[in-house]
Amino acid sequence: MDMYLTTTDHIVRSRGILLLGQIMSHISFKWLDVNAITTLSDFFISRLSDWQALRGALVGCLALLHRKSSVGTIMVADVKRLVEAFIADVQVQSLAAADRKMCFEIFSWILDHYPEAVKTMDDELLYWICQSIDEEKDPECLKLSFHVVEVVMKLFPDPSGFADQFASDLFEILSKYFPVYFTHGAGDNLGVTRDELSRALMHAFCASPYFEPFAIPLLLDKLSSSLPLAKLDSLKYLDNCIHCYGADRMVTHASAIWFKLKEVLFSLSSDQLLSSGSPKDAENNKNQIKSEAEHCLKTAVTYIHSPDRDIFINLILLDEDIVNNIHSVTTEEKSIDSSLQALGSVVSILAGSSTYLCTRVFQAHFKRLVDILGNSAGFDSQHLSIANGSSPAAINYGALYLSVQMLSSCREVAVASREGVPAEESWWLILEEKLDQIIHLFGKLLTIDCQPTQSAVRKECVSCAVKGLLILATIPEQCSLLLENAYEDILQMLTLVITSKYENAHFWRLSLKTLTSIGSSAVELHASKREMVYNRIVVDKIICLAESCDASMPLNLRLEACFEVGTASVNYMLRVARSLEETVIRNISQVNGSIECADYVACLIDCYSSRLLPWFFTSGGLNELALSFALRLWDEIGDLVTLDRIISEGLLESLMMGMKLLVGVCTEEQQSLIVQKACGIVSSMLSLPVKALTHHLLSVDELVPAHSVQDTALVCMLSSVIVGLWPQTPVPEMMMMINLFSVFLLNGHIPAAHALASIFNKYLQNSEFSHEIKLDKILDVILGGCFSIVLPSSNLKMSRSSAATSDNADFSDSLPGSIGSKIDILCGLAWIGKGLLMRGDEKVKEISMFLLKCLSSEASLASAAADAFHVMMGDSEVCLNKKFHARIKFLYKQRFFSILMPIFLSKIKETSELTTKLVIYRAFGHIISNAPVSAVITEAHQILLVMVDILAKLSVDNQDKDLVYSLLLVLSGMLMDEKGKECIVENIRIIISVLAQLVSYPHMMVVRETALQCFVAMSSFPHSKVYRMRPQVLQAAIKALDDKKRAVRQEAVRCRQTWQSSFA
Repeated sequence: MDMYLTTTDHIVRSRGILLLGQIMSHISFKWLDVNAITTLSDFFISRLSDWQALRGALVGCLALLHRKSSVGTIMVADVKRLVEAFIADVQVQSLAAADRKMCFEIFSWILDHYPEAVKTMDDELLYWICQSIDEEKDPECLKLSFHVVEVVMKLFPDPSGFADQFASDLFEILSKYFPVYFTHGAGDNLGVTRDELSRALMHAFCASPYFEPFAIPLLLDKLSSSLPLAKLDSLKYLDNCIHCYGADRMVTHASAIWFKLKEVLFSLSSDQLLSSGSPKDAENNKNQIKSEAEHCLKTAVTYIHSPDRDIFINLILLDEDIVNNIHSVTTEEKSIDSSLQALGSVVSILAGSSTYLCTRVFQAHFKRLVDILGNSAGFDSQHLSIANGSSPAAINYGALYLSVQMLSSCREVAVASREGVPAEESWWLILEEKLDQIIHLFGKLLTIDCQPTQSAVRKECVSCAVKGLLILATIPEQCSLLLENAYEDILQMLTLVITSKYENAHFWRLSLKTLTSIGSSAVELHASKREMVYNRIVVDKIICLAESCDASMPLNLRLEACFEVGTASVNYMLRVARSLEETVIRNISQVNGSIECADYVACLIDCYSSRLLPWFFTSGGLNELALSFALRLWDEIGDLVTLDRIISEGLLESLMMGMKLLVGVCTEEQQSLIVQKACGIVSSMLSLPVKALTHHLLSVDELVPAHSVQDTALVCMLSSVIVGLWPQTPVPEMMMMINLFSVFLLNGHIPAAHALASIFNKYLQNSEFSHEIKLDKILDVILGGCFSIVLPSSNLKMSRSSAATSDNADFSDSLPGSIGSKIDILCGLAWIGKGLLMRGDEKVKEISMFLLKCLSSEASLASAAADAFHVMMGDSEVCLNKKFHARIKFLYKQRFFSILMPIFLSKIKETSELTTKLVIYRAFGHIISNAPVSAVITEAHQILLVMVDILAKLSVDNQDKDLVYSLLLVLSGMLMDEKGKECIVENIRIIISVLAQLVSYPHMMVVRETALQCFVAMSSFPHSKVYRMRPQVLQAAIKALDDKKRAVRQEAVRCRQTWQSSFA
């Protein structure tokens, strides 16, 4: 390549050098010896003076610098020559942006990885850097240049060095970019964000303490800006500069920093900020700025020290405005305002920074605040009283608020000093002196009856008192002066609120949350003594609330209290779980005499299964509890002789769901024990001939024995066990179970269908069915029997059914009309079909074809068949879900939709009779509404008009309101997709007409609201397509302005404004 690298033709030469540089970039992992690297270094360094071929030289230099030592790297001496050549030959700001970026990348890499090459250089380096970065505007180059300044200033820390001499010049350049603004659009691909650029500039500001004389005045000046971004960045930069510059330099700015921060904290308002957004955005900006100012103040208090260690705290505590503010809140009943919150923040930051500062704040104000609070409320008794009573009218909220803020800070200090606070620390002595009085005050404040008509200040007083008790009760035990009896008093106060003040929901839940936090704190801090006290006073009393059926306190609140207190610790929750279990077992035999008692037990079971079990599962799992509870329930069921009355009182459903959830959280081994127990009890108590159910699948003649309500309850409970099993769980007596569930299925018993659906979905493990083929044959026989009962005249032939029935009696031989309800059997078929569909079994097609045939039968049966498709496609909480370990094949809904869609479209075209067509519409509507929206959009060109017609026809009848809403959600999903929009635009006239009807849909508010939202989305369609429909849309929106529901009226206003502004 010699001739291409040295030719006088600058175009050829530049391309040749660029090619060599790119080759070096691509062989950076190949080994090169020292001579080769030195030769290449000499060549590329020499080419830096060739401005016409500079890009190739830059690429080559960067490739050499990036090489690792394991494959041969550039020498430090060559790096130094490279830097000298850059200083002598490269004018960075005269280059294109891409070349400038490479220059900054080269220098950034050298400073990061070869600092020894530049440490001995003179001031020419810093002068060249100043010249190179001055007036830079490209965001990526700026980010790199800021990093260069950061690193180079750290390389020259000597006070007599070049960094000190050039600090003014460098900062003058940096200051031009503060604060960082972006004028680029969101779609511009800049490779760097505003936050990244601002962060790089902040690191450059903080790189050297020599920037302090220039940076701090600039940042304080920018705090007066009306631009929210400038204020925020100034506070963030100031916070970091205080960290980096050191106390000796920052102490001279202490007064200026405090006055600027005070101005932000106490005087800032939304009106002072320039904002192009809404008032809510301006308020958010103000809150963000104040939060950043509080953080900056905490940093200043912590890091600004001096020989006079009190200089900064004296500035604050002796500040005239602070003194006046504290005086104002302690001489009148202060309302809740921003100045009080700001004052509380300042006091809290000061007191929470260190033990010494906490002592200073307590010495200055705490005693006086507590005394003022006591005097304002008229509390002259120093004896703790937690009895109900009325509170005086005037409570100094300001004094209360500041006292609680100080207590919160002292707790932070106590937690930070883990070894305990020495007794001579005076803030502890002050708190000890006022401890009884302040607990007494907080306890009296808890007796205020916070009714909705009372003032916000009065309610805040109660909240502050609760917070204060929480703080006192969670100060670490090893360094707390809180005596055991005072800790007990606090727990008793809050427990009394839980047991007697439940009329006020907010106050009650606040106290409950506080009790839970106190219990959690005792566990986290390993305070064993406090845990014992908490168990005795709180857990014991709260658990007792749920152990009685008769109580004035609502049961839902009692159970909520038990659960929330239990969440403080696994041990507490174990006690709650055992208590609920004992209560259920103790009361379950009493449900036959009282409906109220039945409801009580049902609520206990629901709380245990829906709240405690999930909590245990997420907290590590204690499924032994579930096993024990399930086995004890079966023991009780085995002792009961009046299960039929349980059904009439509504307890059976709760027991069934509870049993499913209990079984579902157990392991396979534990589930096996439950199944064996359940089978034994059911076999011993059934009135059916159990032996006849064991050996073969019964014929239809044998499926008609009469069974009692007690048998029904037993089968319900057994089916709940089967539903919750893992697929790997071994199940005994499978043939008996299938026969038993078949008996009840053909009598229209849905829980039996749930069990059969779970069996065929999971192919449960059993030695009797080592081959799936045998279970498939049994399924054929069951389906054949169901088909024949539902449609006795059906000539539908089943695949492989002849083989299945050769060894068993044929279901179609005799069809007694008394077997079950056809509608319930259809629902049971749907559940079995759902189980097969979810596991991807082809037999689901036979059930689907049968249901399609039923759509053309008599009205009630056709309607049930339509609803069966909803069962098959919809998600269920009672059966066949992940919680109950169902086998779920990926995209099973999408496949089912793709199979049935052409069949339904063909059937709709062939059907002319209106009643039948409506039933088919309902069935197809269930398929569409439960299919993935992406699958529906893929076929939108075929089904959109049919779907719109379904919406129009079904919106007439109240019974289909849920289906109408589901289909409308699918349509709104299409509006969010580009392909869906195309199909909708092609049929815009008919779709808008149907939506206009739905805006007046009387049966469901969300349908009207969603229809209006669809109109709003359509306003973005091409003007030429929708302009002619504008009067119809506006007319519908105006009509909706008189809707009874506020949400609909709001959407109507939005719709009208959007369509009027879009087509103005």
